[in-house]
Amino acid sequence: MKNSEVLISHNGPLSYEEIGFLLNKMTAILEGYNFGITVKKKVYAAMVESLENVYKHQDPIPEDAGHFPKFTLSLDDKYIYLSVSNPLLKTKIPMLEDRLARVNQLDKNGLKEFYKQIILNGNVSQKGGAGLGIINIAKVTENKLNFTFTEIDGQHAYFTLGIKVAHYTE
Repeated sequence: MKNSEVLISHNGPLSYEEIGFLLNKMTAILEGYNFGITVKKKVYAAMVESLENVYKHQDPIPEDAGHFPKFTLSLDDKYIYLSVSNPLLKTKIPMLEDRLARVNQLDKNGLKEFYKQIILNGNVSQKGGAGLGIINIAKVTENKLNFTFTEIDGQHAYFTLGIKVAHYTE
C-alpha cells in the first residue's frame, strides 16, 4: 500500500453491537468519498463477512491481551483495504488454509460453482458456517485474498486476512 490512510482501526473483543457500530462508521466515512454504490456495497459485504467470521470463529486466549481481534479499514489511490485478525486454534489451520488456497485459485465462475457445491452438500459447522463467508468475500471483491498464520504458542496462531476492493475505474 502506497500512501494509505487508515479510516477505521479496532483492536479488542467483538460483539454484534460493535460490528454494527463499525459498519455504521464505515458507511458514514465512505459517504464522504465519491465512490459509486457498487464499491460501497462491496466494502460493506466484505466487512460484514469478515467481522462475522472473527466473531464466530475466534478462539480467545485467556489472559492474553496481545492477541485480541483486530480490524483495519484503509484507503489509497486505487484500493480500499480491509484487514481482520483473530486468534485461532492451530488445529483449524489446515482446513482454513486449504479453503483460502482453493478460493484464490478460482475465477468468478469457479467461485459460483464452489458456493453451490457447498450449499448442496450441506456441510455446516456447529458454529453455523460452511466456509461460505470466504467464498462470498472473494466473489464480491473480485480479488485474491491475502492471509497469514503467525504462531502464538503451542496451541494457537494469529490469523490475518487481507482484503482489497478496487475503487477506481480503468
